[in-house]
Amino acid sequence: MMLCFMVKIRNINIHTSFTSNITVSTESFTNETNSTLISSDKRLETKLQCIGPLYNQSCLFKNLYYVHSTFTTLTKKGNYLPEYFIQTNAFNLWPIVLNKREFDSYFHLELFVRNITNPRRTPYVTLYFGRALFDGLYSAYAALIRFSPRHLHPFRNLAGISECDGCWSEDVYSCFRIIKQLVLNKLSKGRWFIFDEFIIGSGAFCQRFTENDRKEVNEINN
Repeated sequence: MMLCFMVKIRNINIHTSFTSNITVSTESFTNETNSTLISSDKRLETKLQCIGPLYNQSCLFKNLYYVHSTFTTLTKKGNYLPEYFIQTNAFNLWPIVLNKREFDSYFHLELFVRNITNPRRTPYVTLYFGRALFDGLYSAYAALIRFSPRHLHPFRNLAGISECDGCWSEDVYSCFRIIKQLVLNKLSKGRWFIFDEFIIGSGAFCQRFTENDRKEVNEINN
């Protein structure tokens, strides 16, 4: 049959048509990681919960997608995500921009995920770890504890860090179940990924020790 649906990307409407005899099953399916995506209860649409003011928000995404080095949300027309402003560290002055795709119905969204993208699933909680060890670690954990009790259970880190095999901080990173974003970017070329739960934000919570701070401490100690 000929199936047509509208996809909205960054406020640009793209009319997508393709011929298919695919029927959507309510059964679960398994991808390369032997993890199962269950769609019969509409779990494939992106959901979002944010805590805190816009300048220092922590956000929990459910079903956040990643392709071509870009985070992507999939929603049904009429289901809107709340306003969000995602800053991952104190040195990043601009928020992370997410790609958006909107579908006419959940049926079209499910068909797109199950039969077109066939994403590789990352189960449970993934925490975004921005930039370096000190400002990145504190900001990430501050975001995580806002969504208690997830900080009490195992979680993965997606680390937006530079490649540095000789850095001493690599030993610290290895203590976490880490996924380097540089590696994920290479894997996501033409390949979709889905995070069950993805926590990100709170970059402005980072405290930086400046030269003026050092002078004030010395004056107090003297």
